[in-house]
Amino acid sequence: MKSQSSRIWLMVIASTFFWGSNFNAGHAVADNVTPLTAAAERFAIALVLFWLIRFSFGNAESKLALRDALILLPLGVIGVFGFNYAFFTALHTTSALNAALIMALSPLVSTLLSVFLLNAKIQLYQYVGMLIAFVGVTFVITGGHFSLLHSEVGDLWMLLACCVWSLYSVGSKKFANHIPSLQFARWTVSIGAVALIIAALAIEQPLTSIPKLSFETHSILMYMGICGSVLAYIYWLKGVYFLGPEKSAIAFNLVPVFTLLVSLAFGSIPNAVQILGMVLVLAGVLVSSGWKRKAVATN
Repeated sequence: MKSQSSRIWLMVIASTFFWGSNFNAGHAVADNVTPLTAAAERFAIALVLFWLIRFSFGNAESKLALRDALILLPLGVIGVFGFNYAFFTALHTTSALNAALIMALSPLVSTLLSVFLLNAKIQLYQYVGMLIAFVGVTFVITGGHFSLLHSEVGDLWMLLACCVWSLYSVGSKKFANHIPSLQFARWTVSIGAVALIIAALAIEQPLTSIPKLSFETHSILMYMGICGSVLAYIYWLKGVYFLGPEKSAIAFNLVPVFTLLVSLAFGSIPNAVQILGMVLVLAGVLVSSGWKRKAVATN
C-alpha cells in the first residue's frame, strides 16, 4: 500500500511538471499561433493519441451506460474546453503573475468543493499545508515584487478557469469514480478537443494558419499534446481517484515551481525570494500530504 501511494504521488508530481513546462512551451509559441488554434492543435494531437492507445488495447476498459455519457459530456466541456477557453481569454487581459496566483487557489477551491460534494473531512494540517504552499507560490511568481500585481477584467476569467478546473477534479471523483481513469481521460479530452476545434474554426482560421507554422512550433505543440495533455491527464486523474481531490490538488502548487525550474534551465536565474518560495511550496505539499504525521506514527 505504501509503495502504491508513493507511485501515485510521483505520477501526480509528474503531471504538474508537464503542466508547469506547458507555460514555457506556450510562451515559446505565443507569437506564432493564436490561442484557440494552439489549444485546438494540442488537443487534436491528444485526441488521436488517446484513441490509438484505446485501439491498441483491443477492448474498452469498461462498458459505459447512457448515464455515463451524460456525465462525461459536461465534465469534458468543463475540464478541457471550459478551462482552456477561460485560461487563454484571461491571458489577453491580465498579467501572468495574476493568472498564476489565481490558479494557485485551485487546492482551496477543490477542498471547499470536496466538503460540499464529497462530504470530505479536512484536517487542520491540510489547511496549514495549503497556506504554506500558497505563500510559497506567491513568492515564486512575484519574486517579492508584490507591487507588480494589479487587477484586470481578465482576473475574473482566470478565477473562472480555476473554478471549472477544481469542479472537473472533484466532479470526476463524485460522478465518475466508477469509470477507469484512462477511459475517463480519453472521453473528457476527446469531448473537450472537439469543442475546442469547433470554437477555433468558428472564431479563428486554423485551416489557413496551421500549415504556415514552423516545424519547431508543431513540435512544441506536440509535446504539449502528448505530455501536457495525455500523460498529465492520466496521471492527474489517477491521483484524484486514489488520493482524493483534496490531497492531489495540493500538488498543483508545484506547477509554477516547475515553470520556474524550466526557465532556469534556459538561463533565467531566480532570486532569493523565489528560491524561498520553492522551498515553502515543497514544504506545504509535504505537510498537506500528511508526511509529518506519517513520520511521527512510524517512529
